[in-house]
Amino acid sequence: MNNFDIVLVANSPGELSALVKPVAETLAAKHPDTRIILVLTPCQYTSGKELDYVETIKGISQTITANGYKNWILLNKKPEIDFKEKGVVLFLGGDLAHAMLVAKKLKYPASAYVQDYIGWTKFYQNFFIPDEATRRKLDPKDKLRDKIKVVGNLMVDSVVDLHKWAPDKNVITFLPGSRNWQIKHTTPIYEKIIQVMRNANRVMGNGNCELKFQLVSSPFVEAIPIAGVKTIPLSEVHNSELVITIPGTNTARLAAQGIPMLVIFPLDDLDVIPLEGIAHYICSIPYFGSKIKQKLADMMNKNTQFFALPNIKAGKEVVEEIRGIIDEQEVANKALVLLNNHAKRLKMSQELIVAMGQPGAAAKVAQELL
Repeated sequence: MNNFDIVLVANSPGELSALVKPVAETLAAKHPDTRIILVLTPCQYTSGKELDYVETIKGISQTITANGYKNWILLNKKPEIDFKEKGVVLFLGGDLAHAMLVAKKLKYPASAYVQDYIGWTKFYQNFFIPDEATRRKLDPKDKLRDKIKVVGNLMVDSVVDLHKWAPDKNVITFLPGSRNWQIKHTTPIYEKIIQVMRNANRVMGNGNCELKFQLVSSPFVEAIPIAGVKTIPLSEVHNSELVITIPGTNTARLAAQGIPMLVIFPLDDLDVIPLEGIAHYICSIPYFGSKIKQKLADMMNKNTQFFALPNIKAGKEVVEEIRGIIDEQEVANKALVLLNNHAKRLKMSQELIVAMGQPGAAAKVAQELL
């Protein structure tokens, strides 16, 4: 297969770690002679460290930056890559239009791994999806039967080399996110929760069972340190009796490891939360923009049953979600109750693993592509 190129298209940090990494490394292991090229498309959540992270992914031969992509598509300045005559494009996140444009430039067929939406259905040859529930959601009338293929959840494959849940006594870990605005917004909230938990533990007379707090730092954006709290990478979170996190890709990766969690979704300062597309510009209008944003947030909160990915997968609340204006006392109390209920956390761990499914999606995608 040394005369064949596989072009992966993705944008955000979460997609690189949860989708690109398992696909690229599986393809490289199964077909070492095939060249894998990554195209990074424009993303408002970029951290500036994406290229550093890509270097840790085995199998990727070359990377086209977001600027390189824009110059190629908009100015027709082709990257300095001698593309093979034959190849395939695989969409792994962002806007489906980006992968379509790349495929048109290269005259390659295109496939996509999707979880939330389907588009450009006449152009894409295949849509790879995690499960049958996703099929029913994305294609309720079964019009795309021949194009949709259930392969499993790539996020499960992304943690296959990490440890399963193996908790140390009284270890609680906080995940502030992997984007600047998330970290700046959640860190003060976590500081308050930690202080409340420390005080409550003293009042309860648990001096001999001191709580140990950890804070996860993303490879893309470093966490803001909290006094008396150990900073760790995500790969070490398996030692936690409980994790407190915000919604996002990490909830799926934690779930695949069977790590119990409590999910908070702060909506107390909507100005710090960026929106995508035209909504971003509408909500930037002075005075009226903030009111529109509040209404959009209220509608989203009201109409969305679950935000945590394992809850969405399970179709029920496996992990509790606390939304809105976060009361640190409420979060601390719920965390301490969970911490003192091993049986409940064990049941949660088992249900999380079942909800996310078994690994193997990357191998199925590789087989379909080649």
